[in-house]
Amino acid sequence: MKRAFVLFAVAILYCVPSLAQEPEPDPNLLWVSDPSWVDGFHRFLVHPNGNILAGIGSTEFELDGNTGLIIREFPYPAVFYDISPDGKYISALTDQRCVIDYETEEVIVRFTNSNTTPKFMPDSKTLIYDVLQEAGEDFNTKLATYNIETGGYRFSSNPLVQTSVWHINVSPNGRFVATGGKYIDINANEYTRLVLWDALTLTPIKILSENKGFREIRSIKFSPDSKLVGFQVYLDNLYIYKTDDYSLYKRYEGYVDVEHSVFGFCFFPNNLLGYGNSIGGGSTDPFYIKIEDLNTSKLLYNNRTLWSNGMEYNPLSKTWLVQSLSIYCYDFEKILSGASIEPEIPNPFSVDYVNNSLSIRNYTFVTNTINCTISDISGRVVRNLNLNTITNEIRIPLKLLSGTYFLHIKDGNKEY
Repeated sequence: MKRAFVLFAVAILYCVPSLAQEPEPDPNLLWVSDPSWVDGFHRFLVHPNGNILAGIGSTEFELDGNTGLIIREFPYPAVFYDISPDGKYISALTDQRCVIDYETEEVIVRFTNSNTTPKFMPDSKTLIYDVLQEAGEDFNTKLATYNIETGGYRFSSNPLVQTSVWHINVSPNGRFVATGGKYIDINANEYTRLVLWDALTLTPIKILSENKGFREIRSIKFSPDSKLVGFQVYLDNLYIYKTDDYSLYKRYEGYVDVEHSVFGFCFFPNNLLGYGNSIGGGSTDPFYIKIEDLNTSKLLYNNRTLWSNGMEYNPLSKTWLVQSLSIYCYDFEKILSGASIEPEIPNPFSVDYVNNSLSIRNYTFVTNTINCTISDISGRVVRNLNLNTITNEIRIPLKLLSGTYFLHIKDGNKEY
């Protein structure tokens, strides 16, 4: 509990100077929550029904996901950590780490005194969390699970020695657990340690990073397809790793390049990344929110805003939620449909979609056969075709619902 309140205090002190100047109105902004009768929200979670659970201190609220208006206030002090994928339960802190029934607000079980932030596994009935075992000056960290239905516990057999965990998260596919925390060696040197675990065996897979000098882990998030995991490290750094080979995929270090300082981040479908950024790198400098294509490192969206810390993608409403004391809700599909970024090499073709037919014309492909993939905004592949380019025009009968779609063409070793 002590650690949680320290984090809140740091966030408030860091943010306030940036509130001096309001950003220009954004046509993609749908609504802003109104915390005028409180001091602003410190955290929030997106419920599967599209609503938002937002907290300040030890008070939690539910907001309407379509308007940002407060629907209810939970009737007792609590801090919410996670929501089960089926929406029935909330992982929380009251007097102990516990599980709360979302509908009735009743605390249905208290299961640990560990200073941890339990997360739900995809089955919605199993919670996973870290346990610090102390023995004199030595301490080890294990992972543990608790089953709501059976009341059963399970613990790691192989702990991480001299390691404490500050943040934990579970991949959407339930295969991985990522933790970030502190490691102390035999000479009392402190390190920032980022670790990937096997969620089924509760054993460490790989220490992804071990940098000398401990720095707080602000958040850990997986991409929707579980192929990437990102660690936001205080103050303005983000490290993204691949979960297939555990390699470092992207690195954003504010103290090296202020253009890529990161204050809050989230993954979107189709390998897109959202993050907050201060161009000057300081608390009084202008803040921006950005959307970047991780495949090409191209910015698809860059807009002046207030300070931004937490952010999430709401898949039900296809909106982007950004926390800056108030919570700002942006139309993600509208942002993408209006994104206009000049590629380094112009696409050697033109595309039209008319009368349920996709037409590719005026092309100068280098091969006689191209691979064409069409996917929707959630990443679901609608059509995958190998097409002959000898003709003057390619026509593909394709009936699509209204929305945003991605066309990916592979021409030999070139991709568009």
